[in-house]
Amino acid sequence: MPEIIEYARSKNVKIIVWLYSSDVNRNSAYKTAFPLYEKWGVAGIKIDFMDRDDQQMVNWYHDIIKCAAENHLMVDFHGAYKPDGIIRTWPNMITREGVMGNEYYKFSNKMSPEHNVKLAFTRMLAGQMDYTPGAFLNVTKEQYKNQTPAVVWNTRVAELSKFVIYESPLTVVCDNPDNILNQPGSDFLKIVPTTWDNIKFLGGYPGDYVAIGKQSGDKWFIGVMNNSIGKTIDLNLAFLPAGNYEAETWSDTKNSNKEPKEIRKAIVSIKSPGIMKVTMAKDGGFVAVIHKKE
Repeated sequence: MPEIIEYARSKNVKIIVWLYSSDVNRNSAYKTAFPLYEKWGVAGIKIDFMDRDDQQMVNWYHDIIKCAAENHLMVDFHGAYKPDGIIRTWPNMITREGVMGNEYYKFSNKMSPEHNVKLAFTRMLAGQMDYTPGAFLNVTKEQYKNQTPAVVWNTRVAELSKFVIYESPLTVVCDNPDNILNQPGSDFLKIVPTTWDNIKFLGGYPGDYVAIGKQSGDKWFIGVMNNSIGKTIDLNLAFLPAGNYEAETWSDTKNSNKEPKEIRKAIVSIKSPGIMKVTMAKDGGFVAVIHKKE
């Protein structure tokens, strides 16, 4: 591990250790392991497969987070119950699953564009969620089936929109790097932040669509996610101070209904106050990065 961590450090990368919950809990192994992780230079831990929310397990969460904080480790709980406010006491607990996220495409028929839109109005109200976006094997509803590697029933741009819409200071990308590197949309993943200075709800309705604007420094990132019915919406730009702006956009194409991996990139001039029209394919989406013109 020290060799791996040192190599990562040379690439300006920090290491998070994935752990099986039963191993962490066996004979309170975490009390010995966490100080060792800090000594090695590990940044955090991701613990999986708790799959319970009884009182004993809830107490265990508190013990784990407290011990992690004492050893300067961030915590991501996968296989977890929904957030309960503990992050206010222990801000090192930065995200958790507790959501029917991308991995369910492998084995469930409950996933849909409508479900993904609803999450922004329901589960996300409880707090950060480790949905694990970033599935680049995008297919149509007709092509979709449960399999490994997982294919996802939405357009590539809809997948990009999850990085803006879903709240998770640690965003874990789900797909194999070979499916992402140098593919359409991978450039957006290189620039989208995970923490924000300001957040604005720009429109939508549960199960229909959702539009969110998030500010990072002098830029605004826009994410719009659609349900399974193609549509054009008006985004009111009044959240921007008055002036002229430039927007770099990633949009669905006219062919995205049949080829969901297709993306149309453009740079457009916009003005606030004003309206930006956004056209999305079925199962589609839209993302943009906006900055003020000089």
